Amino acid sequence: MKDRDTLRELLYGVNSHAHVLHALEGLEPRLAGAEVAGSPHTIFQLLHHMIYWQDQALARMRGDGPPFPESAAEGWSFPRAPEDESDWEAAVASLAEGLRAIEALVADESYDLDRALDEGGRRTGRGEVLMVQGHNSYHLGQLVQLRTQLGAWPPPKGGDTW
Repeated sequence: MKDRDTLRELLYGVNSHAHVLHALEGLEPRLAGAEVAGSPHTIFQLLHHMIYWQDQALARMRGDGPPFPESAAEGWSFPRAPEDESDWEAAVASLAEGLRAIEALVADESYDLDRALDEGGRRTGRGEVLMVQGHNSYHLGQLVQLRTQLGAWPPPKGGDTW
């Protein structure tokens, strides 16, 4: 398998864990905003946090990235619950759209995954893809745990990848 194909699959958790988008399916908006004892964030907040950093990475990959946030708190400044079903659906769609946009860049053979994206050369397209994959995987685990505690796991397509 080609490196680019592997990177594209990793964005969704293929061959690693539950598919990131499948893990969000079938969740009622009221549960997405439900508070679980011991958890500092709701599923809705986790989802928006994932979108926030995914969008940051995508912007850097496109060459128009905003300045790096001054504080981690900037990535957590989201409502605890969706206003309604359309608010929840829009958030899920935003995550999916961002993943597809990153996937398209990775699939584009003319996109140099190893080109430096910052002055110091610390960030590359490949690094941004791997950051998104790792970051989303980390928070996906939290999301699955919260869904389990809320009695809303597994999702309709199941909780396993095989």
